[in-house]
Amino acid sequence: MNASVELRQLRYFVAVAEELHFGRAAERLHMSQSPLSRAIRELERELGMVLFVRTTRQVVLTPAGSVLLERSRRALAEIDGAIAEAQRSARADADVLKLGYGPFSRTLVTAIGEALAAERPDLDVRLVEELTPESLRLVGSDELAAAVVMQTPAAARLHGLRVDTLSDEPLLAALPASHRYAAAGAIPVGAFVAECVLLPREPPGQMFNQWLRGVLRAQGVELERTLHALSAPWDRRMPSVASGEAVSVLVAEWVRQPIPGVAVVPFDPPLSFPTDLASRWPPTDGVLALVRAACRLRDAEGWLTHRTARSELPGD
Repeated sequence: MNASVELRQLRYFVAVAEELHFGRAAERLHMSQSPLSRAIRELERELGMVLFVRTTRQVVLTPAGSVLLERSRRALAEIDGAIAEAQRSARADADVLKLGYGPFSRTLVTAIGEALAAERPDLDVRLVEELTPESLRLVGSDELAAAVVMQTPAAARLHGLRVDTLSDEPLLAALPASHRYAAAGAIPVGAFVAECVLLPREPPGQMFNQWLRGVLRAQGVELERTLHALSAPWDRRMPSVASGEAVSVLVAEWVRQPIPGVAVVPFDPPLSFPTDLASRWPPTDGVLALVRAACRLRDAEGWLTHRTARSELPGD
């Protein structure tokens, strides 16, 4: 078949071939007869063959027209089936809410997903692990419904989305079990930065590294020695701590189960890891339900300990 033949021309041809009458075919196609006749003549000219024998009394398919009819029916059926399947998929995707999360926030997004499922069983929440910069980009481009992200100044305006304060996760120090502060009630921030501190390798970990340096700088100390690890899940980096190569930070939820060779203590003064919920703007019904479920859970569980509940929109 000539590559220049259009789908519209094939539909016209099949209608005429099945009706063997230009008037009935035109009525079936909801068009007038004259443009239909012209379209069939153009198709015959482009293919370089006669498809119909026309007389004043009848329209008859030529042998070439009969071959083309059989293949065209199959081709159109395949195309119509593909379109229908794509439309079904699009409708199904409309009820799927993709929720992004980072290495410190899987427990939060799991709880949000469960809360939403209890309220809206018609919605399907799927979790997608991404770092904060990529999560913000994906929410802004409507590829994620929402994402739990690190607190990011001006994120609502820069990415065109809604941002709700979500959680202040207690930040803890991960120390070798033999460390002098391992059995203490807390480790002074100054004593922590005197050690070699494990950080995620940049550029993936750049945002977190800058944030941690800023938090420590606000306490009047600077990171001097660091060890950079691959951007694997944070808890898998603990062997470097257990071996005494470095110290690290983690969030409180990770210490529900002991980590072999690692002691976990709070900081003095206490430090926290702030997370926000970035969501698509303007929201769909499903996105709005997700945000409301997350905010109700946040307030009921007391996730905010240092900040107040606040929503920020792109125009704020």
